[in-house]
Amino acid sequence: MPDDRSPALNTTGGRAPSDEELDAYIRTRLALIGIDLSVLPEEDPDAPADQAGVHRSIRNFLRNTVPALSAYELDPQAWPPVLYPAALPPVGEERVGER
Repeated sequence: MPDDRSPALNTTGGRAPSDEELDAYIRTRLALIGIDLSVLPEEDPDAPADQAGVHRSIRNFLRNTVPALSAYELDPQAWPPVLYPAALPPVGEERVGER
């Protein structure tokens, strides 16, 4: 299965997607989960939410947050989170009876 970042799937040719491309992506993803933005006014400064504002907000999220998350690298030596941390001995110590 190809990686999502493979050149064959990258239709933007390595450049940042345009607002129109992101808007098409946003409409598609929202439609897939059953959200219809067409019920909102297109652009209304008095409305609590409008289509232009929702698209602007999601474009901002996609352009800023997603690259930061995808650039994150997990430290392989870091202790993973555990459900009951008190059950583990401090780092470098053995549990009683483990020898």
